[in-house]
Amino acid sequence: MRHVLPAALAAAALLAGCGGDDETGATTTASAPAAARTIRIVDFTYRPDPATVKVGRPIAVANADKAPHTLTEAGAQPSFDSGTVVGGKRGSVTFSRPGTFKYFCQFHPTMKGTVTVTN
Repeated sequence: MRHVLPAALAAAALLAGCGGDDETGATTTASAPAAARTIRIVDFTYRPDPATVKVGRPIAVANADKAPHTLTEAGAQPSFDSGTVVGGKRGSVTFSRPGTFKYFCQFHPTMKGTVTVTN
C-alpha cells in the first residue's frame, strides 16, 4: 500500500503535462489554438470546428465520408469555396484576408463551421 500513493502521484504528474495534439503533431491549448492544416469532414461534421489558419496558407479539406461535400463561405457572394470534394478525396481553400468566417456544405446546408484567419 505504501507504493500506491507515490505511483499515483507520478502518474498524475505525467498526465498533467500532456496536451492534446492535432494532425500536425503540435500541442494545443485552449488559450492559443494552433493553426489547422486540415479540416476533416467526418460523419457530416467539420473537424476541427472552429478552425484557425494564417492568411495566405492553404488549408486542406479532407472528406472521410462517402457523400460529396463542400466548404463554402456562408453569404450571398462567397469569397471562398473548396468546390466539390468527393468521398475519400481532398480539396483545399486559401484565405486572402484575416477575419472570422462562417461556412457550410452546399449539399448539406445543416453542416456548418467557422474559421478564424489570422495574420
